[in-house]
Amino acid sequence: MSGVLIYRDAKTVGVSAATMIASHLLTDPGCVVGVDYHETLLPVFDSLSAMTENGLIDWGEAKIFQLFEFLPDETGEQRIANLLGKALFAKTDISEKQYVVPFSKELSKEDTARAFETSILDAGGLDVALIAVRRDGSLFMNRSYDCMPETHDEMIDGDGFITAGLTALMHAKHLIVVGAGRNAADAVRAMLKGTLSESPLASLRLHPSVTFVFDEEAAEML
Repeated sequence: MSGVLIYRDAKTVGVSAATMIASHLLTDPGCVVGVDYHETLLPVFDSLSAMTENGLIDWGEAKIFQLFEFLPDETGEQRIANLLGKALFAKTDISEKQYVVPFSKELSKEDTARAFETSILDAGGLDVALIAVRRDGSLFMNRSYDCMPETHDEMIDGDGFITAGLTALMHAKHLIVVGAGRNAADAVRAMLKGTLSESPLASLRLHPSVTFVFDEEAAEML
């Protein structure tokens, strides 16, 4: 089942999306969660952190997949993982053993991508994936509407990434797609009203169980 929910502001959007993820954790404590990272999702992470602190949810048995990461540089830093760590992991009971990052200093980028895709399959696939609507309409680091289906490497503005593609998402049981702010309005319109060739995000309309959650500004062009 698919649906569109529109709320007054980004904070309420965050509570709504977090509540959906919490319902998966409450129903299946060992569920597999795919997580995007973008500033749009910070209110979601804040709400999940509050729910964890209040004892409503427990991440102890869950498996978390971070859906993109920079390729290794000379520092060896996992930049997106560090941001997610500050926004969510450090504020919850999620341990490093529970989350998987598409990052390796030992493997080639092709083998890193392949290993990440395999690890999702070995976990039984994603039960739920949290996805941000970016201003440029990209899906994680996929900017082209004909993005590769599998996890793969992308080069954007001089930065290299390993990014999930459509395969893992289209096999997920439920997608939660979050858009907030007037800057996302064009991308939201293209995603829900445009052709499939207009935006990588438009393919998500084909998923059998996707919930789009927007604030009023992001939805103003619908």
